Amino acid sequence: MTVRYLIGFLFAAVVLLFNVQSTASDFQEKSEILGQKILAVQQAIDNPDLPDSMPAILDLGHDSRYYVLVRGWLAEKLRGDQSIATAMTGETPAELERRIRFLKKAIRAIDLE
Repeated sequence: MTVRYLIGFLFAAVVLLFNVQSTASDFQEKSEILGQKILAVQQAIDNPDLPDSMPAILDLGHDSRYYVLVRGWLAEKLRGDQSIATAMTGETPAELERRIRFLKKAIRAIDLE
């Protein structure tokens, strides 16, 4: 009876250990994917003319868990760019104008979905 109990206990411990390691591995994998998506959004904001810029923002922005993060990030970046454009006494650089248009379009796109 004692050997049977010991084998059952060891089996339960192995199963539990396997599940804990699997959960930790899944969490790390999901964290890495989220990090890649955040970096893709940063690159999209910095380079709005790239073909993958809008899809990168929409991918993370349409996820309800991260909508507020992405929406706030875009809004603050837009506010900063508009402030720079307003403060410039001369003509606003074309790159800044493109980024402002892109940010407005991206905000509308994630708000509408």
